[in-house]
Amino acid sequence: EDVTQEENDLKQLVPMLDRCEEQAGRRPDEVLTDAGYWSEENAKVEDERTELFVATTKDWKQRKAQRERGAPRGRIPKDATLKERMERKLLTQRGKEAYKQRGVTIEPVFGQMAMRNLVRFWLRGIAKVKGEWSLWCTSHNILRLWRAGVVLKPAC
Repeated sequence: EDVTQEENDLKQLVPMLDRCEEQAGRRPDEVLTDAGYWSEENAKVEDERTELFVATTKDWKQRKAQRERGAPRGRIPKDATLKERMERKLLTQRGKEAYKQRGVTIEPVFGQMAMRNLVRFWLRGIAKVKGEWSLWCTSHNILRLWRAGVVLKPAC
């Protein structure tokens, strides 16, 4: 959870992965992101530890046409760009299954927060907005724990 003043998410992928490694002790096995994170530079982050699934376009018509054509057969051409490689990867059965998880993992959270009236930040200044966002995230997580019936024991 973090707030930035960047106009898009292009420069956020590497810091997020670094923060995951810092907090969890390792990088995630899979990273599922929307097209706002697509760049050749971000595509190079993929390694043997972390597999990326990054949408390459925001245009839903283009994505629909790609899905309807199906996954191309055969080997990926050696001269294929990183973008072409990612597009082919997302069209594979593995890519479709992995990327489908993004829709059921993060998108509902944004919808739930919007239903609780988080449509804008009420405070001004990056430090205050970060605090407000942390409160929203904390309250969301507490509500999820409560709905799941988790009983927290006192620290004493």
